[in-house]
Amino acid sequence: MLETQQKSYNIDVDNRKCRRCSYCIQICPAKAIKLDKDNITIIPERCVMCGSCITACPQQAFRYEGGLSKVKEFLSGKKKTIACLDPAFPATFDVDTPRQLVTALKRVGFTEVWEGAFGAELVSQAYRKLLHEEVDKPLISSFCPVIVFYIQKYLPQLIPNIAPIVSPMIAIGRVARKVKGQDWKIVYITPCLAHMREMVAPEVAGAVDQVITFQDIKELLDESGIKQNELEETNFDGLRPFLGRVTSVIGGLNRSMGVNVDVLMDDVTVTYGQKRAIGALNQLAAGYIHARFLDFVYCFGCVDGPFAERELSVLGRRQIVARYAKDEMNKQDVSNVIAELDQYAEIDLHREFYNMEQKLPTPTEEQIRAILKKIGKMPPSRNLDCRACGYPTCRDKAIAVAQGIAEAEYCLPYLLEQSKKIYQQLEKSHRELQFSHQELEQAQSQLIRTEKLAALGQLSAGVAHEINNPLGTITIYAHLLLKSMEADDPRREDVALIVSEANRAKEIVQGLLSFARETKLRPGLTNVNELLEDVFGLVANQSLFHNIKIKKLFSPNLPTIIADATQLKQVFLNIILNAAQAMEGRGNLTVTTVQEKKQIKVKIQDTGPGIPPEIMDKLFSPFFTTKEKGTGLGLAISYGIIERHSGKIDIETKLGKGSTFIISLPVSADEDEHRDETKIDRLSFQNTNLGRGSYEQKTKNLTY
Repeated sequence: MLETQQKSYNIDVDNRKCRRCSYCIQICPAKAIKLDKDNITIIPERCVMCGSCITACPQQAFRYEGGLSKVKEFLSGKKKTIACLDPAFPATFDVDTPRQLVTALKRVGFTEVWEGAFGAELVSQAYRKLLHEEVDKPLISSFCPVIVFYIQKYLPQLIPNIAPIVSPMIAIGRVARKVKGQDWKIVYITPCLAHMREMVAPEVAGAVDQVITFQDIKELLDESGIKQNELEETNFDGLRPFLGRVTSVIGGLNRSMGVNVDVLMDDVTVTYGQKRAIGALNQLAAGYIHARFLDFVYCFGCVDGPFAERELSVLGRRQIVARYAKDEMNKQDVSNVIAELDQYAEIDLHREFYNMEQKLPTPTEEQIRAILKKIGKMPPSRNLDCRACGYPTCRDKAIAVAQGIAEAEYCLPYLLEQSKKIYQQLEKSHRELQFSHQELEQAQSQLIRTEKLAALGQLSAGVAHEINNPLGTITIYAHLLLKSMEADDPRREDVALIVSEANRAKEIVQGLLSFARETKLRPGLTNVNELLEDVFGLVANQSLFHNIKIKKLFSPNLPTIIADATQLKQVFLNIILNAAQAMEGRGNLTVTTVQEKKQIKVKIQDTGPGIPPEIMDKLFSPFFTTKEKGTGLGLAISYGIIERHSGKIDIETKLGKGSTFIISLPVSADEDEHRDETKIDRLSFQNTNLGRGSYEQKTKNLTY
């Protein structure tokens, strides 16, 4: 039963709101917050319920599970219920007078409203008696439940130093229980979450039925639509406190005990604030602090609790509480207060504190260094200590990872570095995908062109066969007719034109047959440089090339390839003639040979007008030509020849600047093995006169 209750009073995280800023980890004094890959979680066993994460989270992602629903059940069920207000209440509720708050609470269903400060009054007297006894060790006040939980869980060696006295909440609960009996419900209203866990602690369980926060009360009043400032005043019920009203501010406990704090004696001291209080506790445990009585407060007093009014400064809240205490004490008779305190002197205020130690494993140096290495934070050069993960140093983070309360991967610089690597990998994959896509498009285009050429080839073969016979008849009879005519016959010119056009048609039909047949390759060892020299030997004396400056940039170490030399020569001749015709017999023609990886590339560059974009896709189509008397088969046949050699023809062109045809031919492994043999053949070629000049004579004018 007790374990179930403890589980219900926890802090929870709404991970939909969380933005993983790690600030909560940084401010948590108990290492009770774990950030993994998916969400932030609270480790209940380690949590001291300080509420720092709730007040500090800029996204308001933290929430708590309290007793408000149970209190609503009390009120709706008309159960006799006492509302005990923590001494910090005057600085929290927006009312003109505290007694208007009493009226409002009774309107929502509370039977009586008590000042919880009477419990502080009793506890202060108990501390005064304790300090009058012989004290053999420093005493720590048990006023602040956060400090008590921290000692129980993380500094259990200080448990014997905690004053064995209950907190004001438990004291007022026991008083109310004695006065009203067990059938009354007692609800403590506080700015502090830790009171919820304290309520169900086995050492004091049963004194209070439920704990809710000032925020819960505001919600309750808002739901009821009660306008507090318009209410009449109602006096508090129960027993009246005196100096106990100031215990919610720093130094209030000592003041209510009647003890003066002398900084020179440093016998009784107050330490407050998260860093100072936790630091002082650790120093006390290490033996650096010596005093009779130490009042440790986690916040800046209860007026600074996680559910105190945040729009006012701590100083402003302290002044409100102080003014309220003065006003009330001026109305009271001290003798009546003393009499009431004496009347409840027999209330049991004793308490023991159990060891709740939460010990984490101590990692080895090897484990720590392995984790630092994993996230790229090996000291000293890579040790950033940026605190983005919530831990003060990279080493602290590595220790937390080894202890199982943190994830190694959640390190901002590490994540940025990993993101950079992932981005680079994605960028590389994107480039590879683009290249693959381009290759696929080229292959698809080539396949379509090949299929088109194959279909046209079949059509061409049929057309050529059907035209050849009548064309032959026309040619024969035209020749006979021409032979039978007299030399001065005026019809001879017409018949001669018939013969000429018939011969031209015959050439076209022959081209169609050449395109359709795809002459079978006769491969052999072939030197591309020598083939090109042969082609230039064929065209050098043609009038078309007289005003064209030819530049040869042949690679001297070009390997031989296995290819059909005759058909390749036809390809080079077609493209070189086309280039010369495009330049109209004037310009520069540059032919380059080079080996790139496992390919030989022949680049034929002219300075002609370039190729318009609209005809680029038609260049290798049969019968497409821009010449007046061209057949449109030269490039189509050339494309087929190169394709059968497992090569390709690419074109780079720019209008007004010229075009470059790039012929790529593969160099196979077999060809590499024949390089030595090729060198021997080349030497033999150099020493043999083949009618075309020696190899040295042919290459001495080349530009490399």
